[in-house]
Amino acid sequence: MNVPDDYKSYDYNGTEAYELFETALPKQRPAPLPEEKPIKQPRYAPKAKPVFAPLAVVGLIVVMVLLMLVVHSYVQLYEASTRVGELEQSLSAAQTNTAKLRSTYESRIDLSKIEARARELGMSQPSARQTIYLNVAGADSTEVIAVDDRSFAQKAIDAIVQGFEGVLEYFR
Repeated sequence: MNVPDDYKSYDYNGTEAYELFETALPKQRPAPLPEEKPIKQPRYAPKAKPVFAPLAVVGLIVVMVLLMLVVHSYVQLYEASTRVGELEQSLSAAQTNTAKLRSTYESRIDLSKIEARARELGMSQPSARQTIYLNVAGADSTEVIAVDDRSFAQKAIDAIVQGFEGVLEYFR
């Protein structure tokens, strides 16, 4: 606001409804601003994203390989279990066959046939003078060995202690 120098300035704190010199002077309008022109920013073409990420492909390949290894291990486990089952059946059949053969063998042992065959070969029962009796002069005795009920750790500690005692005896 342009005020002539010869006017006395009045103080006011902005509470009045209008300024004193506002009506006396013509109102000046501010100069119009020039029209705003938009600043042209260079346009960047968006980069085409790759269809696949190389790290994702590597991760997928690793997962597939691990999955194949797990499936392979399950197949091997199944084959081993099947083979164990077959071998157990074979063992059971062999044990049954062994029991049958042993029974047949024991049923064919006939002492009368064996004695007849021995006579055919010229064998005979020993006579009284062919029988020799030995007298063993020692008394019968048994020796009871104490069973060691200590644990492995106790035995190991005792062995270490005995080793140190041996070293101490050496230096005495």
